Amino acid sequence: RAQLVLSCLARAPQLQRTKAMRSPLIIWLHGLGDTGRGWSHLKHELRLPQAVRYAFPDAPESPVTCNGGYVMTSWMDLETIPIGNGLPDDAKGLADSTQIIHALIDAEVAKGTASEDIVLGGFSQGGAMALLAGYSYAKRLAGVACLSGWPSLRAQLTERVGGGANAGTPLFIGHGTQDGVVLPECGKDAAERHTAAGVQVTFLDYPAAHGPHPAGMAALRSWALEALKLEDDE
Repeated sequence: RAQLVLSCLARAPQLQRTKAMRSPLIIWLHGLGDTGRGWSHLKHELRLPQAVRYAFPDAPESPVTCNGGYVMTSWMDLETIPIGNGLPDDAKGLADSTQIIHALIDAEVAKGTASEDIVLGGFSQGGAMALLAGYSYAKRLAGVACLSGWPSLRAQLTERVGGGANAGTPLFIGHGTQDGVVLPECGKDAAERHTAAGVQVTFLDYPAAHGPHPAGMAALRSWALEALKLEDDE
């Protein structure tokens, strides 16, 4: 018994160091034609504890139908803008980008970040991808966030979400009531569908067009602190 106690005591500093080394991560996906750098301001707006890391990947470049076939960064092809609930899905583009995003998460997990310490979020089509890739990922995430986005592959959504590893993963959805690019109905539809699938959804709309809003950022900050189980250091 004495040897067992000594063994436990010997491991205690290592356990404390492991806990201290916890480094939560937010992976944020940009919108059409943007780059990850375009959202690097997010870390300053959220003002989360310094331990939180951020990753802002770039989407691949591909022709986009709604922009006359012009090649630009895009997570999927879009036929028309504004985007409403009747938007046709680019199944191949969605599948390819989901694979890219899952690989990004896998790489972080392989480097030692627990999947439960990762929030996947995004804006506009990046928000749509966060919903799809987050709720189809094979390991539990800390949370999923979608600003000004929409649900894709709706016919499979209930099965994909309810039967996956992230059925219990919380979701934040924010959407501007004056959004003329991704119509407000899309945010409401995403909230309703994920709620029906059993997800704990925090939904907020605010008086804004297609872009971030201070009220949305404040609410996202509070939600992220809870999702990542962090203490507010402000």
